[in-house]
Amino acid sequence: MSVSVESTRDIAVPARHLCGLVWSGELLWFSEAEQGRILAVDSATGAVARQFACPEVRTDLTVHDGRLVQVVGADRALRAVDPETGAVVAETPGPRPGHTLCGLEASRHGTWFGYEDLRVIDRRADDGRLLDSIPVTGAVAGITTTDRHLVYADHAAGTLTVVDPERRREIATYRAPGNPTGVAWDGSRIWFCDYTTSHLRAVTLPALDA
Repeated sequence: MSVSVESTRDIAVPARHLCGLVWSGELLWFSEAEQGRILAVDSATGAVARQFACPEVRTDLTVHDGRLVQVVGADRALRAVDPETGAVVAETPGPRPGHTLCGLEASRHGTWFGYEDLRVIDRRADDGRLLDSIPVTGAVAGITTTDRHLVYADHAAGTLTVVDPERRREIATYRAPGNPTGVAWDGSRIWFCDYTTSHLRAVTLPALDA
């Protein structure tokens, strides 16, 4: 049974098909599939700070080694993009061809990959080695990491679930206001893309303070 949480900050954004979301330390970056774009907004003012084209946007977005990395195309490839210019730096296949990669998050412990169809979150080293694979109950639509936890969104269920990666288990599920896709952590709050209303929403999840 999930507990509902209310949003503490809402930002309306110029997008209809919200996909990925990541916090860069200064801006909230999100991807939009209808027009194939990546945009950045100031979380305090909601003003669009940057935007550029990114054709074939699909699902999640992260930051790795100073570059944006976006899931793209029907085969769910990983496209590295220069955040200043929008230029494509590299594009590589996803690590599980044929499966529905929807969550992507780079962290100091490796890169996390969440799969909607497999209901699993993998952690991989930079060389692609599989370090861990955590089964989850929901259909992963986006993931993020905090200091100690993973958080993933289930779009269809409208939920955010907190996972303890050390114990490899889910510890709390929350009903979100809307239908979340991409998820991000700004150091104090969880942000998510609300696909239904084209807003970025911030929420506080009590389990993250436990």
